[in-house]
Amino acid sequence: MRQNIWELSIKNLAGQTVFYGLSNIVSKLLNYFLTPFYLTILTRASFGEMSNVYAYIPFANIVLTYGMETAFFRFAKKENKAHVLGTSTISLLLSTISITILLLLLRSPVINSYAGELAGLNGHPTYYTYVVLLMAFDALTAIPFAQLRLEGRPMRYATIRIAGIVTTIFFNIFFLVICPKLYAAGHHWLPDLQSGSDQTGYIYLSNMLGSAITLVLFLPQIRKIEWKFDAGLWKQMMHYALPLIVVGMAGMVNETFDRAWFLPQFLPGDNMEAKKEVIALYSANYKLAILITMFIQAFRLGAEPFFFKQAESGDPRKMYARIMKLFVIMLCFMFLFVSLYLNIWKAFLRVPFYYQGMRIVPVLLLANMFLGIYYNLTIWFKLTDRTKTGAVITIITAVLAFLLNYWWIPVMGYYGAALATMVCYFVQMVICYVWGQKYYPIPYHLPKLITYMGLATGIYYVFNWLNSTVLSPKDIYAPKPLPLAVATAFFAAYAWFIFRMEKKEFARLPVIGKFVKV
Repeated sequence: MRQNIWELSIKNLAGQTVFYGLSNIVSKLLNYFLTPFYLTILTRASFGEMSNVYAYIPFANIVLTYGMETAFFRFAKKENKAHVLGTSTISLLLSTISITILLLLLRSPVINSYAGELAGLNGHPTYYTYVVLLMAFDALTAIPFAQLRLEGRPMRYATIRIAGIVTTIFFNIFFLVICPKLYAAGHHWLPDLQSGSDQTGYIYLSNMLGSAITLVLFLPQIRKIEWKFDAGLWKQMMHYALPLIVVGMAGMVNETFDRAWFLPQFLPGDNMEAKKEVIALYSANYKLAILITMFIQAFRLGAEPFFFKQAESGDPRKMYARIMKLFVIMLCFMFLFVSLYLNIWKAFLRVPFYYQGMRIVPVLLLANMFLGIYYNLTIWFKLTDRTKTGAVITIITAVLAFLLNYWWIPVMGYYGAALATMVCYFVQMVICYVWGQKYYPIPYHLPKLITYMGLATGIYYVFNWLNSTVLSPKDIYAPKPLPLAVATAFFAAYAWFIFRMEKKEFARLPVIGKFVKV
């Protein structure tokens, strides 16, 4: 009986993750494949400016949504779902309109500040407007997307998400590829983007239009909402959600503040253009860690509503532990898949200038592994309504991030920023685990988890040593047959080890289990 419950539960989680993951993977791949496109058409400084802007957007999104999405999941299982949906939607609508108006009124002082100059907004007020509207549209779609996840409608979720993405791609291609060709052919009614001076602005515009289309597609669903505001319920939801703002903001200090503030502030010298180029170099290589972040985000989208639902059925802690084990195994495989084949992945960067930053990629991959595990661990304080604990954890690591970046960036440059990110995520993961075991103990398979992660990390560094000393010492990222063969042998050996260790577990999985004989 327990076996059937496990199989049904993991099948449900896997199914939701696949569909949510599909849209998320397409979204991440959009950024993934648009990045080399941007790298070839934008100057280093322009790409650095754009990376700086997109590093600030997550902070604004946290303020605009203020934890209401997670509160919606929590209270929709406890209260009248229609009341929760109406109250949270009205709350977000009013707050988004108010904050958007405020941001637009502050346009002049923001774009004329040091941060505005670093982001390339100085002298381009329309860029700022596009970005503000982009954030507003994204905030307004937060609850509709959450509603689809709660109701288990991954197909519609994926359809709307991908429609917005396709719109973004279309306008990027239209403005940056088609328009210059048509303008050169004599169609001067189109914008002149041949010089490249306004290309960044049209990238922001393309993303804004993609978010706008997403909101439009949600209008039929939004119109069906019961437009009633329950003040008492809202106060309870805000009490639960507000600490999540601190959690989110402090988390973003670790996740994006390296590009937004730490690098420009702590890099030695006053050359603005040089700092923009370092941000561009760091950001371009940061993108190579995207395969792990794609899986983590896909898992979160499917897992969060799943975990809340499972919490109602007896004691689901053993199930959470087994899901964590499978999650870590997938993260380890993705870490090796990227880090062992960097000599292939470098083709993504296209421009040789960016190759010098590839040494930070394994460090950032490890950082994102720790972050993914942390996200999985946070279920304990969400289920026990101890969201203030999450705020404390992230504040601790945010302070640590500031201290480490202040110390390491002047000494090691952008590598110091990557190393600080990894250390902060590791500390955050450890604190969350230790604290969680006190209030909501889950029997995680700790020896196995440590072994799998340690072995994956060790395999990469052994391979890297061999590559730099024996296989390809003159250029460790050269796509030579021998390093590729050795990398594949290491990857296969790790896969064999995991299969031998977890053969019984794999046999219990849906689909995969049919091909595994115990």
